[in-house]
Amino acid sequence: MDDKDMQLAKVVELFTKFSKDGMVPTASLQRILCSCVPLSETDVARLVEAMDTQKSGKVPLQHFISWMFRSFEDQIEEWKTDAELENLTSILPEGLQKLGLSFVDPDKFTDHGFGLIGAGLPVTLKTLALAFEFSWTECKISKDGFGKLVAGLPKGLTSLDLSIHNDELGDEALKLLAEVMPPTMSRVVLHFKDNDSFSDTGLCALISSLPSSLTELSLNFDANGQLSDATLTTLAIWLRDTGKALQKLQFIGNSSPKITENGLHDLCSALPKMKQLRLEFQSSDAADLPGQFITKQEEFVVFVPH
Repeated sequence: MDDKDMQLAKVVELFTKFSKDGMVPTASLQRILCSCVPLSETDVARLVEAMDTQKSGKVPLQHFISWMFRSFEDQIEEWKTDAELENLTSILPEGLQKLGLSFVDPDKFTDHGFGLIGAGLPVTLKTLALAFEFSWTECKISKDGFGKLVAGLPKGLTSLDLSIHNDELGDEALKLLAEVMPPTMSRVVLHFKDNDSFSDTGLCALISSLPSSLTELSLNFDANGQLSDATLTTLAIWLRDTGKALQKLQFIGNSSPKITENGLHDLCSALPKMKQLRLEFQSSDAADLPGQFITKQEEFVVFVPH
């Protein structure tokens, strides 16, 4: 049992004495917190009041324990402003190799905040997952902020998951990512669903920057109507010349009417034998292709007819 588990066991034992049916009276909770946490009585009172969501004078024991022992990642994911992001470097442990953050309410983040995240990423990271679920009309992030974020990607990074719900980033953002793509990458997952601003120019630059060490690639550009055969041909060239180690590929682009049978043929003919394969494209020319390439590749390929 590690130190955190021992602390948790002691907290459960202590609060169980005061709880009935899994509920702790707020008065008891406040007295205990005043004696064991470095907060003023006023701050403790505010904290207990916030946890008493039903205003019943009681707090669920499990709810309090979950809050008390949340991870540093859980704490960061609650941040909503640039001012809170100023604390990033102070809360991340030294020598951190794996970091996953999913910001569910980042609408107040600006380019400055994205720069703070990029600057705060530890150089020791090997695995990084970042997700930003912006509202449709509230995102304040431009290509400059995105560039500051990706500029902080550690050079020794081997796995990157990046998901940004922002329909205003354009090709320049993808070019900035391409310029700093770590050469040691073995896994890249990029989800820019609902962004219609990217074109072949940005996608081709990004694909061309992918390293030969890559074994897993997932690209989700669903709801983008700008992609054409040029992107598929660039991916085919990369697969033939550079991406021979690739074992898992997913590419979703279900909203582009510019993709034709020629582009699909270029891509499918370049596919190596893989462990996992899923392709989803919209094309009026794709009706007869699924059976042809399922037979040839013995994998699962989906083309969505126009």
